[in-house]
Amino acid sequence: MSSQFLPKFDDFDERTVYESYEKAVVNPDTLNFIIDFDSKTARAARNIDHQYVANLLLAKKVGDESTRWINIWGPERQKDVVKTLAGHYGFSPRLLGLMCSDPLKPVPAIVTPHRGPIQGMMNHHRQSALRTHAPDLEGHTEMINSPTVNPAGLDLNHYSIVDEVWHFSSVDWGPKYLCIGYNWLYNTHGPSIDRTEPAGHSHRLPSGTRQWAWLILCSDATVVSIYENPYPHQQGPLSSEDKFNLSIIRANLLNVLRQLSKANDGSRMQNPIMTLPIRSSLLHRNSHAPYIVPLDVPSLLLYYLFDDWYTSYSLVARKEHRYGERLEILRESMFEKAQLGQINQLHDIGRQLAVLKRLYQSYALIIERVLERQKPVDASIMREHSLSSGQDTQRPTGGQPPATKEFTVANDRSLGVPLSPAAIVRFERLKDRIGLYALSEIQGCLEEKNSMVSLSFNLIALKESQAVERLTRITILLAKLTILFLPVSLMTAYFSVQITDLQTSYTYKTYWTCFGVIMAASLLFLVVFGKLSGTLEGRPIYKSMTETFTDATKLAFGSRRGRKTD
Repeated sequence: MSSQFLPKFDDFDERTVYESYEKAVVNPDTLNFIIDFDSKTARAARNIDHQYVANLLLAKKVGDESTRWINIWGPERQKDVVKTLAGHYGFSPRLLGLMCSDPLKPVPAIVTPHRGPIQGMMNHHRQSALRTHAPDLEGHTEMINSPTVNPAGLDLNHYSIVDEVWHFSSVDWGPKYLCIGYNWLYNTHGPSIDRTEPAGHSHRLPSGTRQWAWLILCSDATVVSIYENPYPHQQGPLSSEDKFNLSIIRANLLNVLRQLSKANDGSRMQNPIMTLPIRSSLLHRNSHAPYIVPLDVPSLLLYYLFDDWYTSYSLVARKEHRYGERLEILRESMFEKAQLGQINQLHDIGRQLAVLKRLYQSYALIIERVLERQKPVDASIMREHSLSSGQDTQRPTGGQPPATKEFTVANDRSLGVPLSPAAIVRFERLKDRIGLYALSEIQGCLEEKNSMVSLSFNLIALKESQAVERLTRITILLAKLTILFLPVSLMTAYFSVQITDLQTSYTYKTYWTCFGVIMAASLLFLVVFGKLSGTLEGRPIYKSMTETFTDATKLAFGSRRGRKTD
């Protein structure tokens, strides 16, 4: 590198410089940084302009085996820097336009007076046609693309698309670059379940902060990372909550940054799980056969920027993740009191899990598309492509045509920048982890949600059947009482007839004797009839009155005995 550029670079292995960059990562005012590193040295610069980037791209690197990392936050604030990179590496005009898209414009939330259910539903559909449904990052505004919508022209902003379609992803290839674009969801609401959702949050979307990212692997061992600005219209300093959310959003990037400095040796040894094999000299200083070669470093840097495993772990992979807790709470409440409102909550959870599932499926699709280009290509296909492009293929010695099953590595320019074998192995492992730890867990939660919906309907139906059974038992009890006292009532009416002969013939003893006989006969009739018809008191769910009274008596006497013993 020319000496005129060296003064602006800082020695990233010095502790003071390293600590300043740690603070700059979580500072919303930081625009960009560049780190050039190899096994011996690491130099960094931040908040540079497009002219400096242009001169830097034309100059030589510190070493032939060095890797360069260019990170940009908020590309709409530094479009000249993005255009400089696009011109140097040959980004397509469409890709450049997407990277330089303006963020969504904030407008105050529209508050309309209550006009009845029908009018309110119409206003909701009108507003939802313009607004996005993503959770508001600033808590006071809702984002729209533009005041007017042109369906015929489809004049859509890039960020409006990725804000509406969370599983939107992009994989682009060029002669000098491999570019992937994707949405990432950060768990900014913590690992535990939130009882109340933030203002402006749609129940059909998972809780958290969505952010779009571009990762670009270039042919000259340069990795470019471009991240959406989470607070594009922030006025003044961030609140403490926004600062905490920003630290969560940039936690993985900060961890990658920490792996590039010798000043971080202490924390790297204390937490081996967060150690990433990027800068090889920091991992095997006492080894004569390092397992990470310099050619692997750019591809590994791309991989570890893409693999934010901590966020996936906190969202859905850990044992008691948010959605599992919510389903468990709903299950417990169902057995206490089943209500139709719980089905609506299960429906919201199902929609959120469906969005989260498509989001992780988009990551698996990106990996598949990237790995597909790393496979060997049939030599006959390569030969036909060379002939069609006007290039001559060299025949093997002896004039024999190439074998049909011969395969060779695809090094054609149209196939973009290849990944190193170390990165390919890790991308394959990441795909397996996405399927095993994320998608399988989400699918399990969806199946549990479906079973709980059926369980809720069954519990509600059981509750209604229990209510009908109780009402039926009360009705049967009243009918039995009527049957029991009806003969006695007829007998009493007979004895109360004002007939002179009867009044002199029957005494009170005769009355009570007849009363006892008729009552006993009625009781015997009810028992025999109930036994034959199966309507005796007793049921499988509720306790009978006799059992209830017996249990209450036993409990009362038991408590008294306990008091006497004390």
